[in-house]
Amino acid sequence: MLDTHQINKCPNCSSLLENNAHILYIYNEEDKYIANAVSFICDGIAKNEFILFVETEELIQKVKDELKTFDFNPTHFQNIIFMESMELYYDGDQFDVNGVGKLNDILLPYLEKNHTIRTWGYVPIVDHESTIERLRIYECNSDEFISQNKMISVCAYNGLVIPAYVQNELMKTHSHFMTDSEFSVSPLYDRKHFHLPSGEEIERFRRLEKQNKELREQNNQLSIENSLFKFKNELILQNEKRIRTIIDQLPIPIIIRRENSILFLNGVAHEQFSINKGYLEVEAEAQLSAFFEEYDKDSPSFDNQLLQQHEFSFKSGSVRYYLVKSIMMTYEREQAVLHSFVDITHEKENEMLLIRSEKMNIVGELAAGIAHELRNPLTAIKGFFHMLKNSNNGKELYYSVIEDELSRIEQISSELLTLAKPHSDNPRNHNIIQLIGDVIVLLTPQANLKNIEILLRASREELYINCENTKIKQVFINLIKNAIDSMENGGNIFLNVVEVDENIQIQIIDQGSGIPKDLLNRIGEPFYTTKDKGTGLGLMVCFQIIESHDGAIHVDSKVDVGTTFTITMPSSSF
Repeated sequence: MLDTHQINKCPNCSSLLENNAHILYIYNEEDKYIANAVSFICDGIAKNEFILFVETEELIQKVKDELKTFDFNPTHFQNIIFMESMELYYDGDQFDVNGVGKLNDILLPYLEKNHTIRTWGYVPIVDHESTIERLRIYECNSDEFISQNKMISVCAYNGLVIPAYVQNELMKTHSHFMTDSEFSVSPLYDRKHFHLPSGEEIERFRRLEKQNKELREQNNQLSIENSLFKFKNELILQNEKRIRTIIDQLPIPIIIRRENSILFLNGVAHEQFSINKGYLEVEAEAQLSAFFEEYDKDSPSFDNQLLQQHEFSFKSGSVRYYLVKSIMMTYEREQAVLHSFVDITHEKENEMLLIRSEKMNIVGELAAGIAHELRNPLTAIKGFFHMLKNSNNGKELYYSVIEDELSRIEQISSELLTLAKPHSDNPRNHNIIQLIGDVIVLLTPQANLKNIEILLRASREELYINCENTKIKQVFINLIKNAIDSMENGGNIFLNVVEVDENIQIQIIDQGSGIPKDLLNRIGEPFYTTKDKGTGLGLMVCFQIIESHDGAIHVDSKVDVGTTFTITMPSSSF
């Protein structure tokens, strides 16, 4: 059962309702509105009153459905007229100020029979233009009609649509005020307001309507923008969810993090880095923390997308190498970094084996020249030793020569051992002039066999690069040895070292047979060589080593003139 409608809940208003009541009802909730309307009708049926109910077609049907739940005889509904709101209140598309005439025509037969009448009418506001002055005229006429015929009349307005200034004006022409849950005498009701609006009032109404129109337009624009924002936000969330699903299925580790907190990681990252996925945000494991700190330290000097090679040492003692692609992104509306890890451990191991193999090939090829170079000082030492045995004077000179020759043997042996031993990826700052000088010492014996002189020309005595020294030495050994092999008739090999901007440029210039122009583009390819014997892997290794040091190799050559290898590497002096 429905509660008694709000009109009957006001003990202070009962005496007023015995005569007439013009009630302004501002409603907000449809369910309570229907409940009050049905209760209003039921009260009228119980008092045997005639009821005019004016509403939209949809609400009329809902009220009828509610009334069917009550135990009324069919005759009870004979005194109810249901009417559509637009039919009573509007003339075409404009609010009808003379709607009271229509009301009089409908009710006149019942008034002539002295029926007690109550009405309930929902007043739709279709267009706010000039509505307030038309409503004022209509409601004044309605109040007069209601008062004369001692009626109870409810004029219902949607509180979610009607502006506050219109509501205030309506309270001046209604004797009572009602909401979904309250009912009282209208505090603004006064019959002195019952006159046609003056020119000044009409002007005030129009200003209010203009302001209200502007506010409604702004509100509509904000509503559109808010809807667009919600749509974009929902789209972002959907895209994030879709991306998460895709990333989680990728076969490589993916980590999204902010500072040292991991926000998201896929299954492969969880397995390979053994990170707990049980929390939304987890602190990075030690091996990842070091990488994050290194990235954050270097990232300001890099572009948004960064490709790095990084070595990870795990608690188990294993070491793995990853190529890491890093990009800045927005994750959950805040800046974050996405890292993708490609495991290149097998490739790195193969590269190290290849470099080791190439070193051993170089050592083998240098063996003949080194043996010849060692034999010369040994022969000198042996001769001077015999002289010492048979001489009593001038021993100091013999000692000096023997000491020099032993030092030369030691230097050559040291360079050979350095080349042969395994290298470690531990780059440090090295003087490139010193490194090239060490290589020249090692290769001079082989150059001497072919009557070739190796000449070093540098702009300064000390020029530093950050490198792994044995790898860089291997590059120069390979390139200078190739130059020696290409020179059948002796000559000079020039090594020019200069600074160019923030780089160091090293040129190896030979006077050999040169390389045909159509074959230059293939230099550095595996298994391609211009020699009768060889695999072509030596130059490929050189290119790999220089590129791994952020450098580049360029080759120029002219047949029967010679070849120039130009190596450019970043200087660590800046």
